[in-house]
Amino acid sequence: MLMVGQWFSTLLKLVASAFLFRTYLKHLRRSALIWSAAFFVDAVSIASDTLSKEYGLAISQALAVSLLFYGAFMFLEEENISFSPAYIRNTAGIAPLALTVYTLGYYAFRGGSISFDELALVYGIAGFFYFFTGVLLIGLKDIYSRRGISLAVVFMLYGIHKMDYPFLRPVRWFAPIGFILGALFTLIEVALLLDIISSEKFKKLRTTPFKVKFGSHVLTVSPKEFQELKKRLGESPVLAFLRNMRDVPQSWEAYFVSNIPGPQVIPPTGLEKAIELSHVYLMKAERLGSHGIIVIDCLEYLMTYNEFTSIAKFLSALRDYVLLHGGTIIVVIEEKAWTGRQLTVLRRILGVEE
Repeated sequence: MLMVGQWFSTLLKLVASAFLFRTYLKHLRRSALIWSAAFFVDAVSIASDTLSKEYGLAISQALAVSLLFYGAFMFLEEENISFSPAYIRNTAGIAPLALTVYTLGYYAFRGGSISFDELALVYGIAGFFYFFTGVLLIGLKDIYSRRGISLAVVFMLYGIHKMDYPFLRPVRWFAPIGFILGALFTLIEVALLLDIISSEKFKKLRTTPFKVKFGSHVLTVSPKEFQELKKRLGESPVLAFLRNMRDVPQSWEAYFVSNIPGPQVIPPTGLEKAIELSHVYLMKAERLGSHGIIVIDCLEYLMTYNEFTSIAKFLSALRDYVLLHGGTIIVVIEEKAWTGRQLTVLRRILGVEE
């Protein structure tokens, strides 16, 4: 029974890894790539336990949980539920592995191999961070409702189950039950993840063809012209950064630019996040054999929170990505809000004529 539980759990983790990697290749969601690596490493940790390689078990568990924890931050950012500076995300992601390596380093410095009792601490670290990966994922409830809550709860329960490993693994009659419970938790995780990544909300960019194709890669329009242009865009899957969320077509992937946190909201200082979302969107469109259309209808609002040089760099990066992937960017500009020099610089950066 013990061997059945171990092999069943390993197989499920490898299946989850394969599906997540396939999802990354198809939809370019970096969280899927990170979690694919996490499930693969977690499968390796089971093999280490089977072979009684304590150091291998400890390190692979820590690496797997580090990837899961980091992937959870990435997932929330991709869904725009929360936005963390890169140094916070990276520091949090490496914490489980760093703590485990430090602990193992102490045991190695003291001499001798790690005992099972000493393994309890490093395994507890993995379970602790696995639990808090679930806590992070509670934020998914705003977009994925019950599926998001269920995934978060399963992660938390699995984290608690991992923390009981040092106490119950030596109990011969419970060991098979423990691995079977782990396999069941993995099975539920995989089922929920597959359900989420197969949803339209996860895919975001639909395969609906664009009904409008522009002759230029960059367009600058007035707010009035944009209202007319919005009707022409119809049900095309546009990526839009807006201040006015009224009458936005359902097919659009629209983000509200605001300091008020929430789903599908980007802070006005989150220019790097907007660039990242635009790059992924354009790559998806190109892979689907189409061209992406990006709308920026918040430029004056961005100017109140950023230096003009930051706005210029932001537009320059977007234009470069649009040219690289054959898309179009539509920038809504209220000319009265800008000085003559600023308008000249913006037009030059965007490569449009007056």
